[in-house]
Amino acid sequence: MRKVLVVAYYFPPLGMSGVQRVAGFVRHLPECGWQPTVITAKPKGYFAYDESLWSSIQDAGISVIQTKSFDPTRLFRSGATVKLPAESKRKALASMSNWLFIPDNKLGWMPFAIRAGLRQAETTHFDAIFSSAPPYTGHLIGSTLSKKLKLPLIIDFRDDWIGNPRHSYPTGFHRRLHTYQERNVLLQSSAITTINRPILEGLKKRHSDIQRTGRVIPHGYDDQLYPLNKSDLSSAKLRFLYTGVFYDAQVPDYFLRGLSGFLVQNPEMRTRISAIFAGLVPDGFSELIRTLNLEGIVQYVGYKQHNEIARLHQKADILWMTIGSRAGASGISTGKLFEYMGVRKPILALVPKGTARKTLLRYGAAYLAEPECTDDVIQAFSKIIDAWLSHSFPVPDEEYVRSFGRAHLTKALSQVLDSAIERSVG
Repeated sequence: MRKVLVVAYYFPPLGMSGVQRVAGFVRHLPECGWQPTVITAKPKGYFAYDESLWSSIQDAGISVIQTKSFDPTRLFRSGATVKLPAESKRKALASMSNWLFIPDNKLGWMPFAIRAGLRQAETTHFDAIFSSAPPYTGHLIGSTLSKKLKLPLIIDFRDDWIGNPRHSYPTGFHRRLHTYQERNVLLQSSAITTINRPILEGLKKRHSDIQRTGRVIPHGYDDQLYPLNKSDLSSAKLRFLYTGVFYDAQVPDYFLRGLSGFLVQNPEMRTRISAIFAGLVPDGFSELIRTLNLEGIVQYVGYKQHNEIARLHQKADILWMTIGSRAGASGISTGKLFEYMGVRKPILALVPKGTARKTLLRYGAAYLAEPECTDDVIQAFSKIIDAWLSHSFPVPDEEYVRSFGRAHLTKALSQVLDSAIERSVG
């Protein structure tokens, strides 16, 4: 069995969406002939923890090396659950971080991770290195280890680097330094994986003189958590569900305003609709619920671990998501989208034209609305209710859904790793 050293700052027992891609990969890699060893940062204060994901890693016998790190999470005691900052404060902190740290505020993890990787390589013969970002410090670590150990490097992009619509550059000098780092990482790499085509094309366009094997391996869902036998739709009350975090342009406001507007037009439906939110909601959420007269209809159940979220998915009738509307949103495809598809239920999606909308159209069981158009959302609610009352919800494309199972996607990653080894040997 070949061995791969995986560099991932966000990893269980941390929770939220950023950890699930790599956690899923490392659980399934042994089935594909690759034994992973993960280098990550020792958890300190964070927004959420997920012991169910951590247990699955331990049950799979995956070796995990947790190192020290000098980064903002070290300001909190180990295991502390930190409150998600208000959006205005988050933007201010992000702006300060963008001025001070290049590529990001996890730069203080780098010396500890490199030291741990080199030490582990003294006793373990690795065949390749795999780094996933953000944070892009992970790619700097992977690149350095690749040079020192003379191993092929595969770099994974869960978000774009230079083209990330959620990242701003204080000055042209900052942008040039980021571009320089991105270029050096690409030069050191043997192959690139990205979650969607726009990210891969952006990398190729910015560095057209660097020829690297690139493969799109999208986000996915855990096959074991979402069996094919989905639960029946409720006949008494239609249950909407949102799971995850709201931040940046992704806000609950337009869904809630659309729901309120629909109920004003159709008051007889007030007792037949419920909307559950599980995750982390923004400040002002409860006040907005009261303002829109949605008390008793909307329920917030707090952050839930991954296995609990799967159970909520099974009980829901309609899953809903939003990407929001902003520059670059057309290239965003969230992990939530693919997890929702794995549930094989209708999806209400407030998404702009772009890669996420194309995926939902292929899914075949989605109701689409412009992200910040209340009238559009109201119309989507009307279509959903009509389909529910007439028992005519669309059926998802099963073959398409199966292509996003985590085991299937990990096989694709193992093929990238195998090819990188073969090229390095040749």
